[in-house]
Amino acid sequence: MKSLIEELKSIGNSRRLSFSDDFYYSADEKTIMGELPFKEILFLDYRDTEAGSNPREYNGLKKTNKSILTSLLAHTEMFRFLHSGIIVSLTDTMVSNKHIIEYGDCCLTNGNQTRFLVLIIILLKIFSEEKSLTGITQKEFNTFLKSNFSDSQKILTLLQRVTYSKVSQALNFLKRNNKYLKNFNEMNLNSFANSKVRIQINLIDPILSELEEKLDEYSVGTLIAVANNDTQNVRVDDIFGNKYKTELGTYIFKTFIKQKKDKVRIEYRLGEIIDKVDKVHILTLLRPIIATGILTKEKKIFEYTNQRAPIYKLFEKLLRNKDKAIKTIETISKLSLLLYDIRKTYVEPLLDLQRKNFLREYKGKAIKGDLEDTIINKQISSSGGNEEEIEKIIRPYVNYNVEHIFPVLVYRVRKIIKEEDSSGKMVFPLSKDKTPEFFKALIEVIYRKYIETKLKGLPTSLTTFVRSKEFYEIGEETYVALKHSYSLEESNYIEDNRYLIG
Repeated sequence: MKSLIEELKSIGNSRRLSFSDDFYYSADEKTIMGELPFKEILFLDYRDTEAGSNPREYNGLKKTNKSILTSLLAHTEMFRFLHSGIIVSLTDTMVSNKHIIEYGDCCLTNGNQTRFLVLIIILLKIFSEEKSLTGITQKEFNTFLKSNFSDSQKILTLLQRVTYSKVSQALNFLKRNNKYLKNFNEMNLNSFANSKVRIQINLIDPILSELEEKLDEYSVGTLIAVANNDTQNVRVDDIFGNKYKTELGTYIFKTFIKQKKDKVRIEYRLGEIIDKVDKVHILTLLRPIIATGILTKEKKIFEYTNQRAPIYKLFEKLLRNKDKAIKTIETISKLSLLLYDIRKTYVEPLLDLQRKNFLREYKGKAIKGDLEDTIINKQISSSGGNEEEIEKIIRPYVNYNVEHIFPVLVYRVRKIIKEEDSSGKMVFPLSKDKTPEFFKALIEVIYRKYIETKLKGLPTSLTTFVRSKEFYEIGEETYVALKHSYSLEESNYIEDNRYLIG
């Protein structure tokens, strides 16, 4: 039994999916379909990852879930034919062969009810092999989970959602139905864990690369999750955007709205603006403000990278204290406009151009054998020198998420942002002809380190890396050199207008 638990933990802590048979891989490299053993899906992430967020929690033994449970117990081998299966979104994928997919982040966008029912059955079966299920108490169940999974915080976090009350529902169902209790008692746990479920995988990065609308991985993954879930749950974006729309427009986005007017519309709820107009989601405007440190302590800046709910909470607190923080709010209003313009005018175009340059550069390195010390060396060797195949191998590692890189750029240049004495307008202190070269130099060094880190192999997820102090330190030497080269002076402007919340 311990060996199975260790295997389940090993699978749950890895960032790979292992298929028993060859899977289907679409020609456009956006979709993978196949069948996975139950044990592969037990601990897949589904909430607030880079790949999106599934708004639907496991809701207990409602009518549909009771049907799924009976199918799992009575028709285990037929289950994949009786139910539609699960849908998963992945980022930063690497397809080693037709059996294994490695990935950066995952969102189980559909099939969460099925996954939790499979997990509950396996947990109860493991428990029953150690101790009788009769009269199992909450304390006993919690002790069981901690004693077997305490060495994995990722797994424990997910198991916290398998509450005792929901496990009890399944157990009480078994006690009331002798037929299914008999099936459960006679079940071979290893056979059940290796039974199959059908899976469809959406590969977010290639989907993103061909979208006309500029969205990040999270937004695309969440759109997929919401579309695939019949749910009335409301996303944290929608709650915050709806509740504070008036105050955000009046205070935080005041300057942006005044300057952009009808040129760019602010989207307070993801997907609410369907007209073909330039639009920007509130999170795109709020995230870079955090990187300036105007609201938080230094160490919190790193932690908030690519976060959603914590950022909304920060601004919620700020708006609650708007009478005390009016000077900070006025500064943020001007900052949000400036940072948006920097992103759209310089950062996004330069990142796109640099991506093309890096793709050529690293493809050339691979062909020349200069990537021997990377985690893709074996794949490159197996490609037989096929340049098209090599480019496919390189591409996921060269791809970037602007939400990873832009906050670091803001963090790096925040001290040279200043306010014009005459107009009170926030400006970047370089002429328009010099600014592109300034950002190009910074982007290249930060982006290169981003790629090199992925190629060496991440000890944790990419999300964890980009939320580290180490990542934010990239580009410091380049910034200092640029500052001296352009004779730029730093100021205490951000410091003088701070209102610490986090």
